[in-house]
Amino acid sequence: MKTYRRFIWIIGFLLLANCTNDQKESQALQVIDIEGSMDKMEVWNLSHFASSISYVALETKIENYISYIQDYREIDKYLIITNLKQCMLFDNEGKFIRQIGINGRGPGEYQFIICVGIINDSILTMQSLYDLINYRIDGSVVNQEKNFFRLNNSNEEYFLSWIIIDDSLYFGHLPNTTGLIGNKALILNQERTVKMAFKNHILFQREKTVASSLEDFAHIYPFDKRIFYKEFYNDTMFVLDDDLNLIPKYVFNLGKFKEPISERAKLPGQGSKMSEFLYIWEVFQTDNNLFISCQFGDHFPAKRLTPRIVNLPDGRSISVTTNTDRALGVFDKKSRILSFSEPTTSDNTLFSSGLYNDIDGGPRFYPTKQVNDSTMLMWIKADDFLNHISSDDFKNSSPKDPEKKKQLEELAKKVTMFDNPILMYVTFK
Repeated sequence: MKTYRRFIWIIGFLLLANCTNDQKESQALQVIDIEGSMDKMEVWNLSHFASSISYVALETKIENYISYIQDYREIDKYLIITNLKQCMLFDNEGKFIRQIGINGRGPGEYQFIICVGIINDSILTMQSLYDLINYRIDGSVVNQEKNFFRLNNSNEEYFLSWIIIDDSLYFGHLPNTTGLIGNKALILNQERTVKMAFKNHILFQREKTVASSLEDFAHIYPFDKRIFYKEFYNDTMFVLDDDLNLIPKYVFNLGKFKEPISERAKLPGQGSKMSEFLYIWEVFQTDNNLFISCQFGDHFPAKRLTPRIVNLPDGRSISVTTNTDRALGVFDKKSRILSFSEPTTSDNTLFSSGLYNDIDGGPRFYPTKQVNDSTMLMWIKADDFLNHISSDDFKNSSPKDPEKKKQLEELAKKVTMFDNPILMYVTFK
């Protein structure tokens, strides 16, 4: 009997130790080798990952035309779509409901919409320049606070990328405008008191303060009841734990293609060489995979068949030979293998990069928003959508669901090139 009990105890101990080791391994910092994988290209089909796909055409009226989408949120059964100067409310089928707030300089009016969030599933909180404005879903103003996102009364420390935690805290990214900003991120409460500060370890000297969209950018989103944070110039993606500690989760090894600090420190007009390096923008994820948006610059392997002439505001014209320079990396969390979805040489903007759409023959899927743990979104300009439907890429496709291909053809008959963007939702397995 003693031998039997001892045997059971040993088995239990080994199982517990194995579970503990598995847990530690899952929590360990993982290095993802971008440099070593940038030539590993393969055809990644959407059907390999997705369980369903759907499209929502946003209704277009004179008063709600949106030339592009800057941000997207869901509240109850409604969609909130913003660009710099508009905030529009649609139902989940794309029908226009109302504009929330108006563009202006008066009380309760916004000048430029920077970022939006949702509080208590009912209140839209909006950043207008550095001001905070809270709206109800009917468009009425709850309250407004001047310079909420401008910290220490300084033009050097501010939020332009943030997310709301537990309906009461603002976790936001601090751009390194001078090169010597001490923190990379903060957590503020609604009284603008700093609850947590996260030290910036990448310091350098600039001649003067720089307002840069690259310094401003950070990808911050919820997944699996956690907040993930990846700033543009940092090679690490962090996660907030239950105690609001910022823990490194993934490191992206760019190797010799990582931009040196000397380049980052340059002022505008000093001759940037960004096209020589690799950069990580957004990192989306499911339970099984990371989808990594990587800017390849001059290393992007696909070109346009026909160069496109672009007229610049200063009167010059340039010849553009690519539709994009971004490739979508697919990282398997279990095997820890990374490869990129192979870009395609094409004049079709929606067939150049992303997951190949073998489900309905529609646009290749390149996510622009993580909606929830299982759903991602890509917004598509109406003229790009129509060009894809009329392309040989679409016409010659043999998708797994021919009926859905016909539905896309019917949708194209209802859309004009001057309409609002189309939302493409993908739900993952």
